[in-house]
Amino acid sequence: METIQDPIYEGNVTVRCTLEELQAIEDKKRQRAAARYQNNPQADATKLYQIARGDTGGGRAASALLLSLWNNNFVCNMRDVICSIDIDNSEAVIALLGTLGPGHHLERYLTQEQIIEIIDVWGSTHERSRK
Repeated sequence: METIQDPIYEGNVTVRCTLEELQAIEDKKRQRAAARYQNNPQADATKLYQIARGDTGGGRAASALLLSLWNNNFVCNMRDVICSIDIDNSEAVIALLGTLGPGHHLERYLTQEQIIEIIDVWGSTHERSRK
């Protein structure tokens, strides 16, 4: 451990790990999350659905992604999605996007009732403008 001068509080602060150690910790988190969600689109969609049900910034971002993948009436800002959720959940986003395509639509992983629940909470936030 090393001690550095903290400019905000004008005192010493203990740094518990080096920058390299911190980056290694973050890389391990990312690898564990990628392994958990890889090749499991049902788990990806379910995780994002659970987040979207909440009243948080992550819930807003997850709901935007799910609704925009559901149909063309909703939009999402991908930068907002990636920046508003943590490493674990961003791996779920990446894995889900990697599996969707011809023959693999969100409808395979979430029910219409689940999407309606998200629309009831967040629909007006993400609805595409009809100007």
